[in-house]
Amino acid sequence: MAKLTALQVFNAVARNCGEPTVTGLTTLSGSQLVIWDKIIEAIQDICTDENTRWQFLEAEGQVPMTTGNYKYLISDLTNGSDMMVEDRESFRQEDSGYQIKYMTPQEWDNEYISGIGTDRQGFPDRYTKYGGYLVFNNQATGTQNGKNIKFRYWKLPTYYDENTPTGTCDIPEPFDRTLLVALATLKVLTYLGNDEAGIYKLQVFGNGQDIEGSMEKMKRIFSSPILKPRMTYKF
Repeated sequence: MAKLTALQVFNAVARNCGEPTVTGLTTLSGSQLVIWDKIIEAIQDICTDENTRWQFLEAEGQVPMTTGNYKYLISDLTNGSDMMVEDRESFRQEDSGYQIKYMTPQEWDNEYISGIGTDRQGFPDRYTKYGGYLVFNNQATGTQNGKNIKFRYWKLPTYYDENTPTGTCDIPEPFDRTLLVALATLKVLTYLGNDEAGIYKLQVFGNGQDIEGSMEKMKRIFSSPILKPRMTYKF
């Protein structure tokens, strides 16, 4: 069974809401625009759940070190420019496998009050992230030039585009049917004040007892191991 396309998802939600189906997505109007907006909103809600890291959004990132640099713009990375959030425990020097540990921006400012000057050179062992940059605690020299820092991250979700009706999103099958369509339908019917929204709420979220919702089921199957916050102790 293939993934649903943007057009198929739209028409599935439209049918659930008692609206006519369409043959294209570029001339939507009225309630059709509400349906489209709620589909996009549903993708965002599913893929950016703050308590879940989805396996299908996992990716491998890479920072190629360059001489004299310690600060790298995330949007310029060939592998990692679509980062939503990084796995802070995964940063490694590619050659040695040595871990590069995360520091919060506040910890960083306290530790490196004068910034990262030319007296700090070599492979880094600490990093932080702020202002759209990955920042390391040592400047690369010619020895490190071209060497890579590897890490794992979760990427920004892919949204449907009205100009690409055959496009798909990241949500795996069959949950594009059982979760995405149901959640978008729930959002549309709630917006319209339709009592049938309760049917789709049960389908998406279950009842917390004997009925498992499609959201919880997808988390059980496709979520990454729970990330525990890093504890820092100071004595």
